[in-house]
Amino acid sequence: MKFQQVMAFFLTGATALSMSTTALAADLPDNVDITVSTTQTADEQENNLYTKNDKDLTDAEFEQKYELPENSWFTPAVRYVIENNIMLPAGHIDGKEYFPWFNPAENRCTVAEAIYNSAKLVDPELTASYAGMAVKEAPDYAEIPELYRDGASFCFESGIMTGDSQHYLRPYDSISRQEFAAVLQRYITLLQKAGKITVSTDTSVNTAFTDASSIAPWAKDAVAFCQTNKLMNGDNHGAFNPKGQIKSVELAQVLYNLSQQIK
Repeated sequence: MKFQQVMAFFLTGATALSMSTTALAADLPDNVDITVSTTQTADEQENNLYTKNDKDLTDAEFEQKYELPENSWFTPAVRYVIENNIMLPAGHIDGKEYFPWFNPAENRCTVAEAIYNSAKLVDPELTASYAGMAVKEAPDYAEIPELYRDGASFCFESGIMTGDSQHYLRPYDSISRQEFAAVLQRYITLLQKAGKITVSTDTSVNTAFTDASSIAPWAKDAVAFCQTNKLMNGDNHGAFNPKGQIKSVELAQVLYNLSQQIK
């Protein structure tokens, strides 16, 4: 069973990159209801898909339509990614529609495609310069759906996402928080080299998380980078939860903040 979710990232704007400690916490607020609604008719489900008229909705109306908790800290981010066609507002499981905001981000190939579309909007020449063929040598390249192959190629060729020690891309594997921190650091570094964003490269910050010893050695600099730039923080208990899966709402919040920093 796989979620049929398409991500396309459109990043615009230029303001601050800061966000609250809970904005990318390892755990969502206790009042978040992650129950999937299965009571809607097919027509009602179809009507829930994003329309241009959604821009005219108040925040309260938007939250009701997309089944978000009232006055959520992540409402602006979810609204941003929907209104800019960054992430689809709904997915389908066994023919039933659901809203994926509180579920883990789907897998490596969808995240790669999202990053590719993000970079393509920022600078089409940037993605064109990494349109190589080496990715086709990966043993499991054929497993990548055609829809996501441009994204996989860009991320592989640019070094944002690489294969494992056996050169397998593992396109359907989930993304942990520490893996996402590494991916995010590489992507932002690429944007910085292209002059599209300015961030701190200091990774000497003290990542005094209660579970700091659980962060893999290869991820420590990336986690510090994301903490320094206020992209990812710990939960209310001071834990980073490095092996927990990055959630869609967290991904939306990161992209919402990055969109305000792109030059």
